[in-house]
Amino acid sequence: MKNRFRNLIITGLLIISGSIDAQKNYSTVPADKFNLNAFNLQLPVEKNNSITIIKGAQIANFSSENFYFSPQDNSIRFFCTSDGKTTQGSHYPRTELRQTDEWHFDKQHILQVKMAVLTQPSTGKIIIGQIHGNSKGTEALKIWWNNGDLQVGYKKEINDKEQRITLLKNVALGQIFNYTIQQSNLEIQVKINQKIVTFDLGNSWKSESVYFKAGNYLQDNKQPVTSGMTAVYQISITK
Repeated sequence: MKNRFRNLIITGLLIISGSIDAQKNYSTVPADKFNLNAFNLQLPVEKNNSITIIKGAQIANFSSENFYFSPQDNSIRFFCTSDGKTTQGSHYPRTELRQTDEWHFDKQHILQVKMAVLTQPSTGKIIIGQIHGNSKGTEALKIWWNNGDLQVGYKKEINDKEQRITLLKNVALGQIFNYTIQQSNLEIQVKINQKIVTFDLGNSWKSESVYFKAGNYLQDNKQPVTSGMTAVYQISITK
């Protein structure tokens, strides 16, 4: 009887251990479904007093609880908690793809993303797409998830206060949508599903080097810890 009881305990421990190991087994993103060579991956994990960065082609061999492939729906999952490590100068953590090639506001550059927000933090806010520069105050464009509303925020000039426009309201968690950011010289067009907004940036942007970002820039750093997760089904850059 004692041996049987001991065997049951051992079996139970093995099952628990197996479950924990399974939880740690995150799938890498298949290269035949997603080409992420144009990006570096920024993670909310501390490394050398900064964040962890996975570069270019290395992304194909990387996975973690913050970034992994979900075979259930063929999406890339971007997970972030409010206590994650932040980049220098930011108050908020991120699991985010950053375009490696930088460009100026001339010619044309396009970012296209098909995605969903699966969970939101206590603030209800996640930035899911950006045009970003290297200098202070150079967040040219942000696409916001704001408690189910999809909003476009932009700065007419560098260091201006952000102007924000709501394109879609009451989008449900898990609902798939598409967005496109299209830049032609200083003209920006943002399309979310069938809703479109177009605006012009000012001349101060001409000298700024910028790049696209996409994923999960969590707008929450509060305690108790909450989290957000996004799912990306397609992502591409054309120029």
